[in-house]
Amino acid sequence: MAATQLTIEKRLIEAKDKLSQLQIEDELVSEIEWCLGSFAHDQNPKGLYEKADQALKALTKFKKKNDKKVSKKLLDDLTKAIKSNGK
Repeated sequence: MAATQLTIEKRLIEAKDKLSQLQIEDELVSEIEWCLGSFAHDQNPKGLYEKADQALKALTKFKKKNDKKVSKKLLDDLTKAIKSNGK
């Protein structure tokens, strides 16, 4: 498995955990869990990048109103992982 796939998977799990902890975006959390399961089965990371982008937007929006609850490092790591896909 490519290192970039491991990175996006790891960062997406971190984002999912943060969304769960903050108790926001329940539907997105469910979609991320489904995508992670699908990825484990077929190793196609396309969905991971799509959900990572959605998670990044949701966390960035949340951070604007609750700055201390979402770390800059989490957002930066997620952004780097998304960009590693060549976007």
